[in-house]
Amino acid sequence: MGFFDDLVMPEEPADERTVVVRLGPPGEDAGRYAPPVDWFAPALLPQLEVLGAGPHTKVLLTGWSVWPQAATLHLAVFRRSRHDSVAGGRQSGLRVGLLFSDGHRVTSLDGTIDRRVEFTDSQGEVRVASTPQAVGLIPLDPGSHHSRRSLFKTDVDLYLPELPPAGEAQLVVEWPDEAIAETRTSIDVAALHAASARAIEVWPSLEPPDPSGQPGAFGYVELGGPPSFLAPPLSRHQREMLRRQEAARTRYLPRADWQQLGYQDWGDAALIRARLDAGAPPDARVGWRGGTALHITAEQGAAESVAALLSHRAEVDARDEDGHTPLWYAACSVDAGSVQALIDAGADVWTPQAGPWSPGRLLLTTPLAPLVADLPGAVELPAEEASAFAAADALIAAFGEQELWTEGLGICFVRGLSEEEVIRRLGADPAQCPRADSEHAPFDPMDYDKSLRYVGVTSVSGTPGGCVITQDGYMPSDDAVMRAISTGTTAYGIYFNPKGGTFGSLARDGDAVEHEEIGLYPDGDDPAAYWHFRFWQRQSAFPYGADTLAYACAAAGLKIRDAQDITDRNAPRRWVPLAPQLQR
Repeated sequence: MGFFDDLVMPEEPADERTVVVRLGPPGEDAGRYAPPVDWFAPALLPQLEVLGAGPHTKVLLTGWSVWPQAATLHLAVFRRSRHDSVAGGRQSGLRVGLLFSDGHRVTSLDGTIDRRVEFTDSQGEVRVASTPQAVGLIPLDPGSHHSRRSLFKTDVDLYLPELPPAGEAQLVVEWPDEAIAETRTSIDVAALHAASARAIEVWPSLEPPDPSGQPGAFGYVELGGPPSFLAPPLSRHQREMLRRQEAARTRYLPRADWQQLGYQDWGDAALIRARLDAGAPPDARVGWRGGTALHITAEQGAAESVAALLSHRAEVDARDEDGHTPLWYAACSVDAGSVQALIDAGADVWTPQAGPWSPGRLLLTTPLAPLVADLPGAVELPAEEASAFAAADALIAAFGEQELWTEGLGICFVRGLSEEEVIRRLGADPAQCPRADSEHAPFDPMDYDKSLRYVGVTSVSGTPGGCVITQDGYMPSDDAVMRAISTGTTAYGIYFNPKGGTFGSLARDGDAVEHEEIGLYPDGDDPAAYWHFRFWQRQSAFPYGADTLAYACAAAGLKIRDAQDITDRNAPRRWVPLAPQLQR
């Protein structure tokens, strides 16, 4: 008689059972984010200790389940009283971490990563989804049956995907909500490694199942989850907030170098003074062109930072790799405080640093001219040059004071032609090109290829005036277009490439005669117009891009008074289909 025979009723032979799903060998991710419970039985390593105690709560370590290369840490939380209406998810909840011998740390607050998961959809297609995956010391669901979840005792299981390296390790626990201060308990790492060798592989040499016999989908539902009193990881916003708080806390701590300063930090005079007082060298080469701190602060127009450096005897006429002094950059920034501080410190005002241009000569073209006009060695700006600056400034002012939207803009200025004549030269009938705003244009602006086949044409008044051709694209500066419209006149086209760079093209009497990248900081041998149109001026009283547009007007020979509407992409204009031979 069998052991259980007197306790059960005889059953009829079982029907043949259908295999629902088969277990395959462990994959690459087995044990990476959760214990490999399907393939291994862990070695149990007891370790019974009180990790932390508060007035009403104690946290105990009850032991470890040790897998071949990982471990599950078992804690038990005992309470002698419970609070009602205690919300979970507080960061002052239970915190658990491990500190390894190499200084590495893993905790229950390490957050999540995006985990890629492959699945097969109802059509049999293999797809990839992304799901949040906890990392570090990973909280597990200890189960929901009564013996593990009672009113006064709760088990907490935390999974460690890799065993600690050899050497001393500490288990750290803290729970502010329960008045449990940070405590540290030593871990026997050697015992963990020894136990890992005793874990049993349940299904050795497991063969992969036949894919044709596996179901397309198989799922089940688990209820429960880790205890709610575990402190949750910080959100991305909270981590960034803490990082900023830490940066602010350490911002003004004394340090005798210029490391970890962002570009804008050089304008913080208190920070510069703190570094200088701690011994940071005032003449260290810290700029990307081999400039000193004085170069950078002068370039930013940070007068207080400039004064702080000068008070620590920074070299006032130090030159960077381009041969420029701090006063040069202060002049380019048109900052009165920086300019005056450097002049008072004895800066060289009149020695040329780019062709004929010295800091003083640049300043003579700005509202700061009175600061240098009467200094020893002063030069006088030639009348023709002063006139050129005045004309350039007038053209720049024609574009107004509002910010210009130039990214991706193509624009061409044509001297002396009417709208009808430009439209005819583009191969269209003026009668078929009525004026319309962008919403009523004869093309879908979201269809980039089709929109390249149309340009907008509008006249602009001046002495002389002319026409402007615009597009959200590069065609207004295309050689074929410019050759077609420039017969007997001059045209200059610009493309503000959103990928970088602003490119200009000059056409005269039907020929494309010049191509250049414009708006760049000029060198001494660049055309005088680059200086007149203030490509060198870093802090501008005019909108970004107005100087390059004004330069294009002048290159085409236009002298216009009001150009504010021509860069307004919503303003009405005559939409012209380009002739087939002009299309790309």
